[in-house]
Amino acid sequence: MQAVSDTTSIVARWSPTAQGRYHTAVREFRALAHLWREPVLDFGSSGGLSLLALHAVGVSDCWGVEPERARVEGGLPNLRDAGIAAERLQHVPDTRVLPFPAAYFGTVLANAVLEHIPQPREAYIRELWRVLAPGGHLIVAETPNKYLPLDYHTTNLWGVPWLPTAWARRYAIWRGRYSPTRDWEHSGWRGIGYWELVAPLTDYELIPEHSVPRHRLLTALGIPASIFDPYPCWVLRKV
Repeated sequence: MQAVSDTTSIVARWSPTAQGRYHTAVREFRALAHLWREPVLDFGSSGGLSLLALHAVGVSDCWGVEPERARVEGGLPNLRDAGIAAERLQHVPDTRVLPFPAAYFGTVLANAVLEHIPQPREAYIRELWRVLAPGGHLIVAETPNKYLPLDYHTTNLWGVPWLPTAWARRYAIWRGRYSPTRDWEHSGWRGIGYWELVAPLTDYELIPEHSVPRHRLLTALGIPASIFDPYPCWVLRKV
């Protein structure tokens, strides 16, 4: 097991927003403790925030991939201070082609990342499934639900997730909720839906959420339990 120092002093250097994201990740990852199978891949790792959170909950054998080099370089000092080897956070310019063999990981995590990938996303999802071992879990968390009419992530405007890309951008700018100079496609305005997520997959089993009566009722009716959650946590087991 890789020794990791206390992350408290590292996180204390971050902005309040980043600290909040870190503590949210730690809480969520602890709640998923029964699902982690090592090694774990953190897909779209940015500067390694989720890697640090995974280590904080006891997941030691984890790797991160990130397409933006600047994010990787910015995160490496934090990993170094935490005692995590720099090779564990890799710059991968095209994350549709990952530098790992098939069935290498026991768990693949996509935490707050798929919404930032413009549609179509099938190639990315298929690649995550390729590197996941049979019996392992693909966990998609903190990505907004595109089936709901409110954009919780970027603009907080009704109707945006259901509009075509160009219309959604123009509407958000017209309402003063988005700057015309910012990158719209990667902003996270349109989340993901359950059927979009599973369409590229074969041999999967949904592990439904059971935390509230609504989830249990929907499961009993044969409906994905988190289908109406603003930020569902989808867990798919590879069978």
